[in-house]
Amino acid sequence: MPGLRDERRLTSEQVTAPVADDWLPFETTDDIPALEAVFGQERAVRAIEFALGMQAKGYNLYASGPDGFGKSTIVEMFLRRRAAAAEAPLDWVYVHNFHDPDKPAAISLPPGTAHSFAQEVRHAVQAAARDINAVFESDDYARQRQAIADQLDAMRAQVLEALQEQARQVNFALQAGAAGISTAPLINSEPATEESFNALSDEEKAKIAESRRTLEKTIQEGLLSLRAGERQAMEVAEQLDAKTAAFAVNHLFDHLQERYGNDQEIREFLEAIRDDLAENHTSMREDQQPANPMAQLARISAARRYEVNVYVSNDPQRGAPVVVERNPTYYNLIGRIEYEGNMGVSITDHTLIRAGALAHANGGYLVVRLRELLNTPAALEGLKRALMAGLITVENLSENFQLVPTTALRPEPIPLAVKVVLVGESVLYGLLYRYDPDFRELFRVKADFETEFVRTRESASGLASIIRAECDRGELLDFTRAAVCRLVEHSSRMVDDRRRLSANMGAFLDVVRQADHWARQDGAETVHERHILKALDERIYRSSLIADRIQSSMSDGTIHVETEGGRIGQINALSVFDLGDMMFGSPSRVTCVTSAGRGTIVMVERESEMAGRIHNKGFLILRGFLAHKFGQDRASSLHASLTFEQLYSDIDGDSASSTELYALLSSLAEVPIDQSVAVTGSVDQLGRVQPIGGANAKIEGFFDICRARGLTGKQGVMIPRTNIENVILRHEVAEAIAAGQFHVWAIDSIEDGIELLTGIPAGRERNAEGRYPEGTIFRLVEDRLAEFASSLERRPATTGADGHVPIPHQGPYPTPPGIPPRLPPEPPVIV
Repeated sequence: MPGLRDERRLTSEQVTAPVADDWLPFETTDDIPALEAVFGQERAVRAIEFALGMQAKGYNLYASGPDGFGKSTIVEMFLRRRAAAAEAPLDWVYVHNFHDPDKPAAISLPPGTAHSFAQEVRHAVQAAARDINAVFESDDYARQRQAIADQLDAMRAQVLEALQEQARQVNFALQAGAAGISTAPLINSEPATEESFNALSDEEKAKIAESRRTLEKTIQEGLLSLRAGERQAMEVAEQLDAKTAAFAVNHLFDHLQERYGNDQEIREFLEAIRDDLAENHTSMREDQQPANPMAQLARISAARRYEVNVYVSNDPQRGAPVVVERNPTYYNLIGRIEYEGNMGVSITDHTLIRAGALAHANGGYLVVRLRELLNTPAALEGLKRALMAGLITVENLSENFQLVPTTALRPEPIPLAVKVVLVGESVLYGLLYRYDPDFRELFRVKADFETEFVRTRESASGLASIIRAECDRGELLDFTRAAVCRLVEHSSRMVDDRRRLSANMGAFLDVVRQADHWARQDGAETVHERHILKALDERIYRSSLIADRIQSSMSDGTIHVETEGGRIGQINALSVFDLGDMMFGSPSRVTCVTSAGRGTIVMVERESEMAGRIHNKGFLILRGFLAHKFGQDRASSLHASLTFEQLYSDIDGDSASSTELYALLSSLAEVPIDQSVAVTGSVDQLGRVQPIGGANAKIEGFFDICRARGLTGKQGVMIPRTNIENVILRHEVAEAIAAGQFHVWAIDSIEDGIELLTGIPAGRERNAEGRYPEGTIFRLVEDRLAEFASSLERRPATTGADGHVPIPHQGPYPTPPGIPPRLPPEPPVIV
């Protein structure tokens, strides 16, 4: 029916998406400004502004949408804009807790002052060490110590002289040694020997023993007096040392007290350092070197307790921090306590506490990709725990899994005030929101990012400005107006809708950069339309190995697909192969064989479990259409078998349901279908043809095989009329359509389709007798079904339930042939 084909044929303008002449009034992108605003994402922008404006707990943000659509870029732009206008948060330091060394104290400081405070404390301690050594090496200190020593020696000499006098009075001699004072009786003014002592009488021996007891008691009293004097001298020396150390230290911290003394925690810390230095001055003195390595280690550790660990420092000129954590492990996010080895011993202290991204973002904003966060469940739990408590508590994970509790640092928690933005897919948000109550309480705001937006003059100009911004950012060549128009058309093609543009800026700008490459290869000064087409063609070529192999197999007859002539019960369906990085279309031969039966319609792929649920649903609609058009009784009188010939992969989708119905009607009416026409479209039970996906890939796939065999001017594709707005074909396909070498027809119903495929009227309405008109497809089908019904009445009772004579099984069925050896494995097929 030539008239019907002409009426349904689409023009080249209808299969492309050209940009209006007045939409982009510039010569090159150098004439327009770079885009700084966000367009096409108004819903997401409102959600972001709401989340950032809400100060209540739990109003953190989840940026939802596929990758490559600018979620992170847009969110970061808003965060940095708001952060720049905010005040910088406080600095935080960890210091030694002199009252409880296992619990380092956290101290806040004005922004930007933590490093200077730490440096001033370090300088004060270093100066104290120098002054302590200097004052203890001074002549004045030496004289005072010597005076104390001389006084002690005089007292010691006086006590010993008194004891000597007491000994002489009782005729005894005293001998002072390292072990103490020993006594010996005198006989004839000489110390008694064993022989001389034995020569004495018992009365003289008893007298000497009594004198010894009296003298030893006197010596004991004298020694006690001597020790008391030594203790007093030591106390005086210690008081002198403390006074001397305090004199050397105190004035060094006066300026720190004046500068930071308004903060009670800092004042107490400085006073604790000053008192500890004065009390433990020996650790600073060079004349008090440790005697062994462990003592040396203890001295080093003692000196580090005066250090200030700058945990977080903020620049007061840069506003609030914006931290993007790209590797959100537990330690990178929460922080950690490090250990260092020294002489075979692992030690730690407050100086080894390290901040994570949460601490660096405290007072500002933290951006994390949810997929990376889910790779470390402990990190997610740590983040939620910190947000719920409003505190950053640094602790190592290993401490939670120790069988025996050990002493470890317990740093003082730091107050947390941060806005967290998670970036991820919508499905992840739905799962966590449904199954994780804590997540639901903490991330109350979701910003849904559009995958596409309306194509208007403003949005087209916005894309041009984005191209200009990418040129500036990547130092690319300027793009001509024609090149930008082709890119805008490509953006519509990315979403298969001439009325909309893609929001996938990642993939869009990838084409921009590739076009710049080919322009430079061409030696051009600007990027022209031909460079855009080159970039698109080259990208297809790089990923089209499997598509070319399948097309080659069709061209040499390995895969049988006809593009000319007519066949009964055979039609070219259009399938889409999904490779991940690209999708391409290819024709598939669908055949149908019918006979008398009991209403059974068999789909081979369904029976062999190679078809998905959506495809099965579309197939099951066929019987409903037959019952609607020809009555339940007649629809129950046939047996039909349909299959995708030479298709060995799993299939899914319902866009072949109309194709299968055309093959079934052709087989029943015994009318050939034009093989130069390929078909796609789903169908409902009333015969309305419904839209499908992948229209561009399907049309182009059939065009490629027809072009390889030679375009005849009769070949083309039949699509649902509701898909017209989705058709944006490659430039060479559009050129062939403009030249009348290839065609695209749009239909509304099965009647339109069967008429275009067979050239015979469908028979849309029944006549007064309740029958379809003579010579129409539906009349032929109706008559054939009536024949099937009559033949069933004459069949013997030995027929099976489906109306066929059973065939006994005679051994295993032969294995069906596989994919030809030289063909690559086929990807999943969507029909």
